[in-house]
Amino acid sequence: MMRRLAPIFFSCIIAIAVVGFFVGIMDGVPQPDGLHEPALVAKFDNEKIEENPKLIPAVSYADIAETPMGPTKAWQAQRQSLSQPQYDLYAKIEPSKSEKEASGKLRASRRAFNGAPPIIPHPIENTTDAACYACHGSGVQMAGLKASVMSHPFLGNCTQCHAPMPPAPFQDAGTSVESSFVGLPAPKAGKRAYQGAPPTIPHSQWMRENCNACHGGPNGWAGMESTHPWRTNCTQCHAPSATLDQMPEAEWYGPESVPMLPPLDVVTK
Repeated sequence: MMRRLAPIFFSCIIAIAVVGFFVGIMDGVPQPDGLHEPALVAKFDNEKIEENPKLIPAVSYADIAETPMGPTKAWQAQRQSLSQPQYDLYAKIEPSKSEKEASGKLRASRRAFNGAPPIIPHPIENTTDAACYACHGSGVQMAGLKASVMSHPFLGNCTQCHAPMPPAPFQDAGTSVESSFVGLPAPKAGKRAYQGAPPTIPHSQWMRENCNACHGGPNGWAGMESTHPWRTNCTQCHAPSATLDQMPEAEWYGPESVPMLPPLDVVTK
């Protein structure tokens, strides 16, 4: 008896399942009950995404870093300018020797050796390169603090050269490394061809193309300001270094490298 009823029972179950499958397809996807439709239940078309602020259009992984998202996306999309105090371009400037020495010590304290990229003297957690450029691009002054101006064009990865401070939990940890390396001393003044001649530039100009970052305007180092900031072409009078800004000998790189200019013979009487 049981053997006869078993095929009939399973046949009925299969028939009910098939009927339920087709009925479910004909009725469509069940919709949620309630007054408001959840934010994630929506038709993913451009018009619906623009109307719903909680839906973010999908972007490729390559575009994520440049795509503004979140509540501050409107601020990230445009540069912000902060009002700065007025600077008298023609005010008389008298550099102080003591201020120059103090600026030189502070400048040296932020570098492993002369010519090395300075360290970042403040935390940069949750900070982007765009935020670095917002303050250091033009030298923002705020609450008694002054951001140093970049001496070179904008580069997209600041921490590749400028070492940041340790994260908050590790700021008291000993991170110093013993080294016997001693760099060249920082130059104090450029040489002059004769008394009253414009001094030569005592350092290389590589990554120091912006002279005003140290010597000009309201953002220069104390004691190192130029007495004539209204002149915009510094190398018209101040000659670059003949040794620091010249290419090495051609044989260092092989005969296929760019040849050097012939040496200049200067006759003095």
